[in-house]
Amino acid sequence: MVKQEWFKSLASIFTLIAFGSTAYCCQPDGNNSGRSSALVLVEQMQEITTHDELTGNQTKQLDKVAKALRSLGQIGLNTAANFRESEANRGASKKKLELIDLQLDKIAAQKSSRDSRLFWHKSLEAAKADSEARHRPILSLRLLGNLDEDLSCANSRFFRTILYSDPEIADLLRTRFVLHWQSVREVPIVTVDFGDGRRLRQPIIGNSVHLVLGDQGRVFDALPGLVTPGKFVIWLSSVSGLHHQLRQMDPQTSEQTIQVWHRKRANRRRLESELTIRMNQPVKDLNPLDPRWTVAATALNVTTGGRVLELLNHQRPDAAAAMRIAPLKMAAEIPLLRMVDAVEPRIAHDSFFNLYGLQPKIDDWYTQNPGTGDYQRLTERIYEEIFLMPLSDPWLGLSPENGFIALDSGGRLAPGTPKSSTTTSFNPARN
Repeated sequence: MVKQEWFKSLASIFTLIAFGSTAYCCQPDGNNSGRSSALVLVEQMQEITTHDELTGNQTKQLDKVAKALRSLGQIGLNTAANFRESEANRGASKKKLELIDLQLDKIAAQKSSRDSRLFWHKSLEAAKADSEARHRPILSLRLLGNLDEDLSCANSRFFRTILYSDPEIADLLRTRFVLHWQSVREVPIVTVDFGDGRRLRQPIIGNSVHLVLGDQGRVFDALPGLVTPGKFVIWLSSVSGLHHQLRQMDPQTSEQTIQVWHRKRANRRRLESELTIRMNQPVKDLNPLDPRWTVAATALNVTTGGRVLELLNHQRPDAAAAMRIAPLKMAAEIPLLRMVDAVEPRIAHDSFFNLYGLQPKIDDWYTQNPGTGDYQRLTERIYEEIFLMPLSDPWLGLSPENGFIALDSGGRLAPGTPKSSTTTSFNPARN
């Protein structure tokens, strides 16, 4: 392409950006106009990434191309992902592929998006407009941190690795749902100083929830925490089917249908396992470390599957086993142990606990109150009563008022507090 044509095409990038991120998001996935625009933009991406090392000006241009491709929605993401695949097939350098991967993540608004090719809205209003145009429910992920960053909360990192990268799940999400994510607050980071210059730093809280929204943005179901790919597929199919039914109903009938649907699911779970949380039982009374959850998961054939085990087998040691050997010294430490334990890939155990220990409690809310479903209020209630980490608590339940750990101020260090000589520090701010 000659230089004059290149600048002419670059001008089209600014035109696309000016339309905003919703300009093409509601177009059908096969829209010819959007596809043609995406191909022009990918040509610019190819031109800019000819060399592995970019100048500052080229980096800015590449960011603008990614922003314009994002404005095209799923079409822009698919076209860029196809370009990345073709570059890999022809033997492009690792540095160049990493550079393209970075742009894919910006287009998708998801870290590690290359395999899943899922386009996520970051604006709920844009997601609602897309949902109305395509007659699809919204799958909204509420999480700590941000889905397009490496250090998001533990559950969301496992979602990216285990669920969203699964071909069957990715296909279901692309074809039946409009995707959206929104952070509830920054993800807490723990730093352990070993005293010899070595430090361990990572997020410690892993609670995220998938909400499903129908007409008028009302939430009609929620799935807390991580479940196995098989169970996630079943859940996606069930809520997609329910949404199709609700679209044919008037508001009153829809409300009654949602109540009955949740009542039936809770009753079924309680018949399937005696470990299922009782209607009037608070979540805080459950012990997520109880080995009976794993036994029950096996009995009901809640398994991770070979692909998941292959992905995770080499990634982390089973710290949960070590934790069970160590005594649970103080009640104040139990929330922290729960969160560290939840990071470990005991997927079948966690799946059963989330499906039978946590989700039936949400079913009960819908059964008892037909008004359940407000997006923000339900999110806050889930974090407070299901995850036991109120979003209004600056310490997210990790430092209970009635806990005693024999440290000044309970070990809390507010912003501006001078650093002490303690070996473990807690930093609730973003990395």
